[in-house]
Amino acid sequence: MVSAPNAGRSVIEFLVTVLIGMAPIACGLLVLVWQVDRKQEETIEVTAREAVYAIDRVVESLHTTSRQAVELLGSPCEDVLSELRQTLVRQPNARSLSLEKQERIYCNTLYGSTDIAMAADSYINGRLRIHTSNRATPDTPILLYRLQANDHAVITAANLRALQVELLGFQNSVVLSLQFGQQFVWATANGESYQVPNHAENTIQLISERYGYTVHAGYPAGESWQAVRQAMQATLPSLLLVGIMTSAAASWGLFRRERARPASPQR
Repeated sequence: MVSAPNAGRSVIEFLVTVLIGMAPIACGLLVLVWQVDRKQEETIEVTAREAVYAIDRVVESLHTTSRQAVELLGSPCEDVLSELRQTLVRQPNARSLSLEKQERIYCNTLYGSTDIAMAADSYINGRLRIHTSNRATPDTPILLYRLQANDHAVITAANLRALQVELLGFQNSVVLSLQFGQQFVWATANGESYQVPNHAENTIQLISERYGYTVHAGYPAGESWQAVRQAMQATLPSLLLVGIMTSAAASWGLFRRERARPASPQR
């Protein structure tokens, strides 16, 4: 029969051994969680920067088209309409070009001579705006790019699809959305902030230095835990093996070897 002192000592030895074995497991899990979180942050930042680069290229193409039409400003619409349409044909992302004077569009490639009011202060930095409804395609929002020259301006319109195609090109779990004032665009649709797909985890915002729109990037709720769980499933068996080996080494080094040592002879 095991005496009470020996039983108590065995329990203490067992607990100490378990705690020692748990230490590398706990440390390994903490490092794992930190690595997953760090990797997600890096992925989000890289994706957001690449998105800014891709969208800037689309807007730059609209800027180039608008710049080519600047020389037509001030001329009567009937004199420059044909050349304005030829300029439009050379840009696949653009769907219409307009000439503006004193915030009123007086010439458009779709309608010819016209008179439509356009407030310059509705554009981001006086350049970009999402127009949610238009006469030509009422159910298709468009992106407007405005290039001002004194009291005149050229406005290039493009379907939002040009932006969404760029967002669809990112093949990872990061949710991207573009903000133009109060309007948002994401890979499959557009709308206001409450309609944007969930990207509540590790969200960052980057503003285009050239054009002033904002890129929002983040993971859907629960994505971080899913990544941690997958990493744990791959790593936990190795951590358990390390914990068992550590416990065995600690038990032998601290307790078993001491018991195996022969007692000193009494004089």
